[in-house]
Amino acid sequence: MTWVRPIMAGTAIATTLLLPLQPAKAQFTNPYTFNTWNNPISSSADTAIMNRAFQRMVAGSSSGTSAAVSPVAASSAPLGASSFRPVARQLMPQQLAGDPTLSPTDQQQLANLYAELLANYHHWLVEEGEQRLQHNVAGAMMYLLLTSHYVLNDGEELSQVEQDVILQNFNNALASDAHFQFLSARGKQELYETIVISAALPLALYFQGQADDDPSLITQAQAMAEATLIAILTDEAG
Repeated sequence: MTWVRPIMAGTAIATTLLLPLQPAKAQFTNPYTFNTWNNPISSSADTAIMNRAFQRMVAGSSSGTSAAVSPVAASSAPLGASSFRPVARQLMPQQLAGDPTLSPTDQQQLANLYAELLANYHHWLVEEGEQRLQHNVAGAMMYLLLTSHYVLNDGEELSQVEQDVILQNFNNALASDAHFQFLSARGKQELYETIVISAALPLALYFQGQADDDPSLITQAQAMAEATLIAILTDEAG
């Protein structure tokens, strides 16, 4: 995939990004309505699944063999292990936007934004010839890791080889996660959409801040990406 090319392996990214981070509240100001609202990852009931997958990435760095240069193991699980059959076109935009502190108009505006972020992600996958990652949770996790690294490191990108290793590592982690494997298709779709939205939102704010030459939007995008990673790595979504 060509739009972002992180320069570090998944384990190295997770370690360097997450160890220095300090706890942060997962509530931000909606730049479109200027009301406060929660980071989408805060609404996920399955943060523990993401936590275990990311922790396995980090633990791999202690083996002495860099994931960046190690070939994908011959015993790697097939990508279908982290895929699902969608039960509806979209599930989470309305659910995530249902904040009672927002007016109905603001809730709908936020739902529309989330729906657009999901649609844009799927459109991008088609453009890149990566339809295999549509409705794939490992692919969504990779997207979250790559976008977070990109936003937090001012546009640093990874190589395609490293992205492939990250994808396979996440896929293997999910393949061996009993909780994830027993999730219903609906549960997997809810997790997938929450991850994609949580990844795409800070990236969109980051690009908007660059386009508008607005450092405050860039700072907010970085805080949002940071809080999302903290929530996943500490399994504290609230």
